[in-house]
Amino acid sequence: MFMAKPEPSFSIVIPTYRRPRGLARLLNSLAPQIAGRLGREVIVVNDGSDDSGYEAVVHRQRGWVNYMIAERNRGPSAARNRGAREAIGDYLVFIDDDCAAPLDWLDQLTRLVAADSSRDAIGGMTRPLASARPKLFERLLIDGGCHPNPVYYGGQLIVMVSACLAVRRTLFDRLGGFVDQITPLAEDRNLTTRLRLAGANCVVEPSWFVYHDMSSTPRQHFRRYFNYGRGVKKAIALEATPLDRTYWPPERRPLSFWLKRARARLGDAQALAPRRPPLERLPVVALAAATNLTMDLGFIYAEHEKAPAE
Repeated sequence: MFMAKPEPSFSIVIPTYRRPRGLARLLNSLAPQIAGRLGREVIVVNDGSDDSGYEAVVHRQRGWVNYMIAERNRGPSAARNRGAREAIGDYLVFIDDDCAAPLDWLDQLTRLVAADSSRDAIGGMTRPLASARPKLFERLLIDGGCHPNPVYYGGQLIVMVSACLAVRRTLFDRLGGFVDQITPLAEDRNLTTRLRLAGANCVVEPSWFVYHDMSSTPRQHFRRYFNYGRGVKKAIALEATPLDRTYWPPERRPLSFWLKRARARLGDAQALAPRRPPLERLPVVALAAATNLTMDLGFIYAEHEKAPAE
């Protein structure tokens, strides 16, 4: 008698901090995929935020969300690790509170795992989630592709984004989870590197994706990418042989370096909005180049940072 294989079980882990409205949107998108389905649990870790809006969000979703509050803010890595310790699923599935999941997000993941059960980690993509009435800066961010996606360098996978990522739980536990408080906004790079070095079967599936909120202010946007540059520097310091070290600023940086760097960053951005008239392309290209240069500055800043005291 033919026996169907049981479906893999998933533990969806969501770190959240000062975003109750974003969490509400995410949970609303997940609810139809969780209710009445065996082998799917949702774990939300409030990373030390005392925002009273969370109470109403969690109350509306009571019965299917495992909600916990950290005593203090320690960053998304620590929050994800805490959620992972409570998980019982075969795979840990990570998504962020500024995202929303398509209605078939978990069903598609089920099919991907069933198609090849040897996969240890599956990385997805993000697509822009625009506001009802996006302002100019938000439209520029969307046109400039300023949302996280997997990164390759020299044909090798460098980053699977933690906003859309599934990892076999036993392997995640064996590797010790995300590095805590070392790589701000680059913890996904660090985990990807350790998965690769452990010989894990890691794949990126472009058709598996989440929607990512694009409603940042200029200050929020550039601060995020500055911190990403900081995180990359700290992640690289933990890698014996960084695959993309030559992409980032060298130790010595004369003025001529920055002139060449700015020209190269503009060149990288030229492919954006190719069908738009030059006057419409200019702000998109300029924003993308400025974003990349901001990451460079964060990278350099991290060279002089001291390790955080425990």
